Amino acid sequence: MKKILFFTILIINGLFSFAQAPHIYEHTYPVLTEENPQIRALMDMVSIDSLTATIEHLSSYHTRRYDSRFIYDVQDWLMNRYETLNLDTVYLHDFQLHGLGITETADNVIAIQRGTLYPDEYVVCGAHYDSYAYDGYDPDTITSPGADDNATGVAGIWETARLLSHYKFDRSIIYCNFNAEECGLLGSAAFAKDCAEQRMDIVGYFNMDMNGYLEEGSDIHVHLLYTTRDSIIADFFYNFCEVYYPEMPIRQAWMEHGDSDYSSFNRNGYAALHPFEDVHASSPFIHSRLDVMGLSVNNMEQSKRFAELNLGAVAILAGLNTSSVEENENTDLALYPNPVKDQLKLFSMEGLNSVKIYNNLGQQIFSEALNGTETFTLDVSGFHKGLYVVSVTTAYGMMSKTIVVE
Repeated sequence: MKKILFFTILIINGLFSFAQAPHIYEHTYPVLTEENPQIRALMDMVSIDSLTATIEHLSSYHTRRYDSRFIYDVQDWLMNRYETLNLDTVYLHDFQLHGLGITETADNVIAIQRGTLYPDEYVVCGAHYDSYAYDGYDPDTITSPGADDNATGVAGIWETARLLSHYKFDRSIIYCNFNAEECGLLGSAAFAKDCAEQRMDIVGYFNMDMNGYLEEGSDIHVHLLYTTRDSIIADFFYNFCEVYYPEMPIRQAWMEHGDSDYSSFNRNGYAALHPFEDVHASSPFIHSRLDVMGLSVNNMEQSKRFAELNLGAVAILAGLNTSSVEENENTDLALYPNPVKDQLKLFSMEGLNSVKIYNNLGQQIFSEALNGTETFTLDVSGFHKGLYVVSVTTAYGMMSKTIVVE
């Protein structure tokens, strides 16, 4: 999250940027009265192990500051990771820095999953992957792990993409990883501006920035950040939370100091909101070398809840194609035994054209092209214990199933 430190930079960029622009497009949002069991099933697949692994990896970099040499390593890691998923486009969105002493930095990492009915309507979610610490002036020597701010957000966006990429949706989904948020929302501002100039029809933007810290003695709750103009999409989110998590407190709040990437979208004419951990009791360790797992990220159940909320809201607005869920669930693809210790057998009367295996981080660990054979045996004895996704293609398309290796 960007703090008030860079207020002067924003003044230089123009005071007008604080004003929310009128919406480019007006949208209505569904009113929910009961849970969709398919949406609930997807939300239940969010993995604390996967979230934790992402947060731990990102916070292992010496720093993720926008002007450090390490930021390019983070960019490449994210790019390679998203390229393992079943997405249509993964690309680097370039932008320029102004007034910061340098003009180049790592790019935004953008992934697009095309919709089947309304591919030109977009549901967007995003998080910033850069970090910052008040710990000196040399960007390459500053220690800035950025676990809560904002490895937690990046982990939630990745988890959403990891799970939703196996299914089809009516609208397109864009998964964003922004750079240079900490110096004035520059990455997201450039991306949102480009979207507006192209007149892209964005139904809504969901931001993830800080969701891992919970004050001792508090129950999981959400402070929702949005402007008055965006109250309609906020009403949808309140309704969604009431249906799926009726006991969870959620209310509107506002930060006295600071901002985040959702503002880049509403300043460019798009409905946007930001679920936040607690504006009055957020992590006191951000922007320091103490923003680490255990101290600053002290409640992974809360991070899991925020990822579930993001995934569910995105899936509902994008329009989950129920036939794609049924194809995954009701195919004649058989995997046995499951759980498995050594030999996994696959069978499909439709014929197997390829088999790919992904671990719980979304990394592809096995791939083999087949010739339409009905059966295939895979030795998993060398796999670590845990959950894996088996993605199979047949003459009729792709399907995925989860296995447990013991």
